Amino acid sequence: MEDQILRLGVQAIMSGLATGVETYFAANEFDFIGKVREHAPDVAVLTATNRRLWTVVGEAGSTGATGRVGAAGGVGTAGGENPSPRLLLVIEQHQTGDLAGLPADGYLIRQDLSAAGMARALDQLAAGEMAIPVELGRSLIQQAAAAAPVKRRGALTSRENETLVLLVRGLSNKQIGRRLLISEHGAKRLVSSVLLKLDATNRTSAVVKAIRMGLVDEATLADTAN
Repeated sequence: MEDQILRLGVQAIMSGLATGVETYFAANEFDFIGKVREHAPDVAVLTATNRRLWTVVGEAGSTGATGRVGAAGGVGTAGGENPSPRLLLVIEQHQTGDLAGLPADGYLIRQDLSAAGMARALDQLAAGEMAIPVELGRSLIQQAAAAAPVKRRGALTSRENETLVLLVRGLSNKQIGRRLLISEHGAKRLVSSVLLKLDATNRTSAVVKAIRMGLVDEATLADTAN
């Protein structure tokens, strides 16, 4: 993290987390890359400015190793379905309207950073869900009310709407398949259809667009944040 005060604050928060979570901190970008490759983290915590390092994180996780913890504030928990590290992105308040351009598995707002918020986000990621603060969801809904309507390519079917809700909760294709009692391949087809109809390039973009279209209500977002 480029901001020393933020880095020290995140270190203090993570050092005080419950047992079962190991944490590694990186002194610089090269140290970050080395720790990711060495420890195969479950989660890596980065700022939006340093999100470019996620390419390296993804390559490190593609081997299928399931390590314990990340770097630069990276953190992990034992086990998990996803063999690749998950990205928890610390963003600025003014960046909340551009999540589609900052895809990640979870978000924390720097100005609202707290130990409780960090612990909740890590618990959600460990459960295979997307970590998005309910305040951020409300902000997106408010922005949606003032913004021009976002066009989509077609109406979602009832099954696709169910899939969208699970996408908002951050579930993987395998988890979506289990919830809908279909195969992982079938879930993948549904997710692809949702992304196509929402004209979204990735899951984060789909979630943001769904919120702006009014397809996701505050109750769903609150359920995601709990």
